Amino acid sequence: MPISIGSGDFTILKYLINLNARELERTVGFDKDRLATGCVIVVLSGHESLSPDDFELGGSTRWSAGHIPIRTGGHTTIENLLNDRGQNVAALKQKVCEFFARRGDNTPAKVLPNLRHTDGMLYPDAEALGPGTRSGVMQFKLLKMKQFEVFRTIPSVR
Repeated sequence: MPISIGSGDFTILKYLINLNARELERTVGFDKDRLATGCVIVVLSGHESLSPDDFELGGSTRWSAGHIPIRTGGHTTIENLLNDRGQNVAALKQKVCEFFARRGDNTPAKVLPNLRHTDGMLYPDAEALGPGTRSGVMQFKLLKMKQFEVFRTIPSVR
């Protein structure tokens, strides 16, 4: 059954495919035990595709919500950094779309926790390489409604 999603961060399937709940929390940047009640991994439906206007580059899950700290204080985004460095963000996003279109492990994917977001929940910087090592996987921000399908259900660990 398709699931309509029009916002939130996503990555690609290869970074999620074989992870358990604890590993997903660390890799994606969910607070400890957020996935203890289970979750589903959803993938972009086969009839859907993404265009450059459908998403923003989010950098890496190393930075929660793609907010990259800057030396002068505050934060910026990967798209701003790339623009500041003279990169053609539109062309890069088109290449990303071509990458997504290959499907397989490159399919856009998202973790949907059974425990829904409430005020005060934390989204720590990811530690994809292991506990205590700030690291992450590619991250994008969905801007337009798309259909997703359940790829895998991860049961409660309680």
